[in-house]
Amino acid sequence: MWQGTVRVVLAAITAAGGGVLNAQNELPAVRPESAAIRALIESGMARSATFRDLKTRLDNTDVIVYVRFSRCPSGIAACLAWITPGAGSRRLLIRIDRFDSSPDRLTALLAHELQHANEVAAAPDITDLASFERSFASLGWNDGTGFETEQAQNTTRSVAAELSRARHDAGRGQRPPP
Repeated sequence: MWQGTVRVVLAAITAAGGGVLNAQNELPAVRPESAAIRALIESGMARSATFRDLKTRLDNTDVIVYVRFSRCPSGIAACLAWITPGAGSRRLLIRIDRFDSSPDRLTALLAHELQHANEVAAAPDITDLASFERSFASLGWNDGTGFETEQAQNTTRSVAAELSRARHDAGRGQRPPP
């Protein structure tokens, strides 16, 4: 469906170069940087069991994921970048290009990147940019724009199908399952 449009982008982002990123332990793992991203996350949580599972799993890890609308290198639609380890946490940034995409596609792209964040969470040996790169090189493949994994591609398809069913059910007057 959207194969080739999302990749894990391997880049280190500093607070000065990537905007102010503040980690606070009492906040959830997935941290939207705008009201529009917050609405996208809420919609994904309401309409996709897979999306809910991705976020719930991250909430129980040491990974903090900031999410923002912004363009990725190489013109890809969404990407995950290593930021830096923090006090007791590992920080990542998801960028999503919001232009020319439907809300359902943006939600599926976000789910794809949340799967990559869960892949980081499952690998406690990822503690810096070099180990981030090594881990994704072993998990998937590099097509020249970044790394990709089979699990993330499957996640994109699953969430897209769930969103389509939810939209279809809403059109028939049915409520989506909790």
